[in-house]
Amino acid sequence: MKRKFILIHLLLGFLILTGCSGNLDGYAVNTMIIEKNGTISDVSVEDFSDGTYDMQELETYINTEIDEYNETHGEDKIILQQLETENSLVKLQLDYASMEDYNSFNHTDYELSSFADTVVNGEFTSTADGSSIRSSDIDAAGMMVLKVQDAMNIVCKGKVLYYNTNVKEQDGVFSATGDNTAIIVFK
Repeated sequence: MKRKFILIHLLLGFLILTGCSGNLDGYAVNTMIIEKNGTISDVSVEDFSDGTYDMQELETYINTEIDEYNETHGEDKIILQQLETENSLVKLQLDYASMEDYNSFNHTDYELSSFADTVVNGEFTSTADGSSIRSSDIDAAGMMVLKVQDAMNIVCKGKVLYYNTNVKEQDGVFSATGDNTAIIVFK
C-alpha cells in the first residue's frame, strides 16, 4: 500500500517539476530522515521512464489526499517539501509532524519511541567499535529507537549508537535491509 502512495507522490512531482533539480541530488534510494524533535522527512526515489501515467489526475489526487489528511488530523501534519526529476528518476520529499502521521498516511507500522517505552531484544552492533552488545546491556538513558520493516536508507539527526542485524552500515550510511524489522538506537 505504501508503494501506491509513493508512486502517486512521485508522479505528481514529475508533473510539477519536470527537468528541475535541487536539494535532493544526493538521494538515489528511498531515505527516511528522523529529526531530533521527532518529525520525519521521507525522500522517495522512483524510476518512471515509461511515462504511461495521467499526470493531471495524479496531481489532483495527491493534493486531495494531503489536504484531506491535514483537514482531518490537523494543519501541516504533512507538508509537500520538494519534488524534482533527474533523468527518469522522480524524487519527492514529504515532511511529517510525527511517526503517527507517517504511519497513518502511508499505511505502515513503523515505530519511533524512547528506549524505555519499547521492547528491544537481541544483539546489536556498536557504532563506536563494531562490537556486539545485548539489548539488555544498553544504557537506555536518553536513547530513542526506530523500527522499520522496509528497505530504505535511514538518517538520524542525532548520533546512531547501535543497530541490529537487519541494518547495514557503510561509510556512515545506515540501510534497513527489508528482510525483517530493522532497529536503530540513537541519541
